[in-house]
Amino acid sequence: LLSSPVEEYCLVLLLQHPELKASAQELSPEYFENSENREIFNAWQRSDKIELLKAGLEPTIHEHLDSLLTRELIRNKIEQKYTECALRLREEFLRSRIKKIEAVLAHEAESGGTAAELTKLRELNIEANSQLREVFAQQSRRRFEQRG
Repeated sequence: LLSSPVEEYCLVLLLQHPELKASAQELSPEYFENSENREIFNAWQRSDKIELLKAGLEPTIHEHLDSLLTRELIRNKIEQKYTECALRLREEFLRSRIKKIEAVLAHEAESGGTAAELTKLRELNIEANSQLREVFAQQSRRRFEQRG
């Protein structure tokens, strides 16, 4: 299985700090590339209690959930840590999406894709790059605010 430290850290924060639930509305399950992490996130969104969350998961995922629940965290600036982690998760998702779009675009260009297909792929690429620039701007603003 692929392990993603950013995905896991974000889940640890969400699982161990229920007060973050309202802040997590911006997160999308597709940000979690690891299928176990995505399943845990989806179950977490549907559940208000860890026991219910665990009951909604396949038993094969219980061990991973338990490891996330018992991971040690330094318990300061949780909201700030979550915001930074969510931005990083979105950044990773967008970078991956851009790579995939560019690969398909290159393949379509080589194989003689239609002008409409190529235009649509270019538009998707432009949109994803624009969203990534916004993530960078948010990260930059946060760093500036933390210094100031």
